[in-house]
Amino acid sequence: MKNKKTILLVASLIVVLVIASVAYNSLSKGNQPDLKELEQSSEQKEKVMLPEFNLIDINGNEVSSLDLLGKPTIINFWATWCGYCMKEMPDFQTAYETYGDKINFVMIDAVDGKQETEEAGRAYIEEKGYTFPVYFDTQMEGVISCGVTGFPSTLFVSADGEVLLGWPSYLSGDRLMEMAKSMIGE
Repeated sequence: MKNKKTILLVASLIVVLVIASVAYNSLSKGNQPDLKELEQSSEQKEKVMLPEFNLIDINGNEVSSLDLLGKPTIINFWATWCGYCMKEMPDFQTAYETYGDKINFVMIDAVDGKQETEEAGRAYIEEKGYTFPVYFDTQMEGVISCGVTGFPSTLFVSADGEVLLGWPSYLSGDRLMEMAKSMIGE
């Protein structure tokens, strides 16, 4: 009886280790698809288009999300209280400086009026000297319509508005640059 329990325990541990190994490998950098692979596989699936929602630009003007398209677009949802958002901001600035002429960068501060305010977002951008385009989602329209459930979240969108990939977590600078290059065929 004791021998059967030991065998069952060892077998269970092996199964758990195999599952953990497969999960780890599927999440590792080497197994992540690039945008070209996603575009090819999306031909077989129904296209997901960027929904229309309204934002406020840095000058206080209302802008439609669809007006921000026309070339490949990277949309990043962030907030000043989010540590990982702040960690990836310098990488977005570098990507913007490198590819801003070929890719639209849409940096959306998710303003809920309590935990995040437009004033806090403006002060942060000014303090850090970021020059990428910043927008404020003061009604949380973008957050809700894009299904954002955590911060940071980044969407990679084609010039015609097809959402190619959603990245619902921190995005390393190397991975961001790889994705940007892939979007413009480099």
